[in-house]
Amino acid sequence: MSQFLSYLLILSFFFIKSLGTNSSPLCQTHYCGNVNISYPFWVHNEIASDQQYYCGYKGFGVMCLNGEAILELPGDRYYVKDINYADYTLTLVNIDVSNQTCPRARHSDSLEPLPLKYSSMDLNLSFYFNCTSDPPITVPSIPCLDINGSTRSYVFVENHETEGYDWSKNCEEKVVVTVRHIQTEINIDDLIDRFGVAMNDGFVLDWGRVKDCVTCENSEGYCGYNATAEEFLCFCNDGSTHSNSCKEKKTDNAELFTITPLNN
Repeated sequence: MSQFLSYLLILSFFFIKSLGTNSSPLCQTHYCGNVNISYPFWVHNEIASDQQYYCGYKGFGVMCLNGEAILELPGDRYYVKDINYADYTLTLVNIDVSNQTCPRARHSDSLEPLPLKYSSMDLNLSFYFNCTSDPPITVPSIPCLDINGSTRSYVFVENHETEGYDWSKNCEEKVVVTVRHIQTEINIDDLIDRFGVAMNDGFVLDWGRVKDCVTCENSEGYCGYNATAEEFLCFCNDGSTHSNSCKEKKTDNAELFTITPLNN
């Protein structure tokens, strides 16, 4: 058994070393439809091994299903419409609402714990579903989401709800959805007519360099992650792999991958 374990450790050593080069076929740029999947994003195949987790940021794996690029955020999956590597932005569309003229948002979007944040180009819409009483001031509901005339649903730009009415108390559910700015000034009638188009257009996220990755990238390295050992890795152009930076001493790299044979 001890010899077998030693053999596995040696195999792991050579595998990780092979990933240290930026020319590794495993981590090359991949196109899914018109979407370029490159570092810090990587191709995530659901049936593949943990090898692919070495090619970029943890959680940035993009699946390619039937020619569609898909990114999974906490709680849902999104179509990736575009990744802009010059501006560090990506555009996503919730799969649940895609190609629907009257989409019904199921839950609020969440970015935790990924190094992503909403863009300044975004706008939040607050939906109130299945409201059982009419607000005191006439506010148009969303006709296509009304249920048999007994309950109504409403949409507002977040924090611009009609005052003097407890929306949360009188409505079954509130969901906040992020879209791109529709226009500078939005009135309620335009919002009811255009929220479906806006949701299908998606929203924009900015990505930042993860804390553990900054030192590696500043040393012209490429950040990776050993999902099995749950360890950060820094891949360098000379083929070496370090725990922090490509400027580490060679002795540090040797210590990182030293394998001690197990006794029989």
